[in-house]
Amino acid sequence: MEVGSLPVELWRLILACLPLPDLGRCCLVCRAWRELILSLDSTRWRQLCLGCRECRHPNWPRRPHLPPVSWREALRQHALASRTWTQNGSDLHSSACLHLFRRRKDRRVWHAGTIAGGGYETLRGALAAAGPYDKVVLHAGVYEEQVEVSLKVPVEIVGLGKLGDVSLLVSFDQQCPTARLCNLVFMPAWFSPVVYKTSSGHVQLDNCNFEGCQLHIWGPGTCQARFCSFAQGSSAHFLGVAISLMDSCEFSGGDSASVTVEGAPVSEHNWAFKHLVALAKTFTMMTSNGSTEISNQGGKDSVGAGSQVNTPLEGVNTMEDWNKQEVDWEANWAKQKGGGSLLPSQDGTVIEEDGMETSSESSEDDEQEGEKGTGLKLSYDQHGLAHLSKANTPDSSAFPALLSLSAELQRDAEARDLAALVQGCLLRRCLLRDGKGGVHLCNHSQARLEANVFRGLNYAVRCIQNAKMVMLRNEVCGCKASGVFLRLSAQGLIAENNIHSNGEAGLDIRKGANPIILCNRIHSGLRSGIVVLGNGRGSIRSNQIYGNKEAGVYILFNGNPVIKCCVTKCHLVRAYLAHII
Repeated sequence: MEVGSLPVELWRLILACLPLPDLGRCCLVCRAWRELILSLDSTRWRQLCLGCRECRHPNWPRRPHLPPVSWREALRQHALASRTWTQNGSDLHSSACLHLFRRRKDRRVWHAGTIAGGGYETLRGALAAAGPYDKVVLHAGVYEEQVEVSLKVPVEIVGLGKLGDVSLLVSFDQQCPTARLCNLVFMPAWFSPVVYKTSSGHVQLDNCNFEGCQLHIWGPGTCQARFCSFAQGSSAHFLGVAISLMDSCEFSGGDSASVTVEGAPVSEHNWAFKHLVALAKTFTMMTSNGSTEISNQGGKDSVGAGSQVNTPLEGVNTMEDWNKQEVDWEANWAKQKGGGSLLPSQDGTVIEEDGMETSSESSEDDEQEGEKGTGLKLSYDQHGLAHLSKANTPDSSAFPALLSLSAELQRDAEARDLAALVQGCLLRRCLLRDGKGGVHLCNHSQARLEANVFRGLNYAVRCIQNAKMVMLRNEVCGCKASGVFLRLSAQGLIAENNIHSNGEAGLDIRKGANPIILCNRIHSGLRSGIVVLGNGRGSIRSNQIYGNKEAGVYILFNGNPVIKCCVTKCHLVRAYLAHII
């Protein structure tokens, strides 16, 4: 049947009743049919995506109130990610035709929690009967095991019904190459707070809740967690992992770090390593092309006024919102300074001193104005003191321009290599809130933090003991202490982050730490923007640092950073030792 034989609206109404496999077959008919199917993005594809029990809203947990760019693409990405755990079959390179005749894995479905239809009453009984790659469906209820459960064959465990209907008080020890757990609530067993651990295999966690328990992954074991919630002090621990992915997860209410990464990545890799690396590089390419979101405050920022820690925090905005906001606060700055100051988008490095030093001058200026109103008028204004309170801004043409991140990476080979680094623990699009700590890196560990939101914590990231991290496009706000700590020869790349409204410094660099800090916005802090001391180093370039209560960059006690092309406007500036280029 031709597409033009019926109105498009009627076609959409008819196609909205088709299941997912039939929609895929319709896309293969012709180009006109494909375009018609793709036009159902905001209707049928949205319905299919939200109706999938194995995933949540594509923008959960950071901003679930906003729709994704494409519901169909979000559903496609979920379908691809949900199959990662089954891709451990041996590759056949001898002949392409052998792949066509390879025997498919026969999968059976086993039921637990019901004895109807040959089901099993306990989880252990169903797992004992399951074969490789079988599916175990758990009916609504609470499942508890008094001893540790070992997974010896690849298996998929799925909870039936809504999230929360199936709860497990079980401690799993994975001894098989791969496993998948979906739509489950984990709570600690009476004998151990660790609910899942693996040291060699790969585990995939989709749409699971962890309540008051721990997840342990040891290298060369790997983990891929998507749309999982870690609440009531739950945490994830990675020891010597070569790679693991935490995508769109939420961490809240912990008394310690929500994510701990310890130890250098092991040289031994399991079967899932190459698949996870390919998936992580796909995310990195999408972000570098501008298709992913940039963390931003989203509120109305005023350069002259610092926000309090308990200020309501907005979500993450797009690049257009970022640019619009930059124009807004540039206009406010120009209005406050009378049009004579250097704007962040213009060339130059500006460090201004205002606040306490101008209080006495302004009072004398007021007296001078009173005399002008009641007495004789002076012949010219230079007899007053008003000119002393005006900022003496150098010519902007004498300074280089603030560079974009891409331009900085082109000039710095070390930063470029760090930006392309995909190793260790990868956190992407996660929300870490209302706890003691966010991410803790130590003992030569590696991590990549991308497009996350850290909010209401004591600290967001702590990187110590020769650890290395890549921190791109995150939002760090509302921390009671400093946002990012770097200690004991820690290093890495911190770029294009929005760090604001923290109780102490936005970045705290000490004890030989040497990060590369590029193109960040560090503002509205209750103390300094960046603190460098105690043999701390670092390369600080092309950052916008403004609206902090104290120094933009505070350098003391043998701190020795390199500062280049940073626009700084704060109430106070202190520097005892620095190389300022």
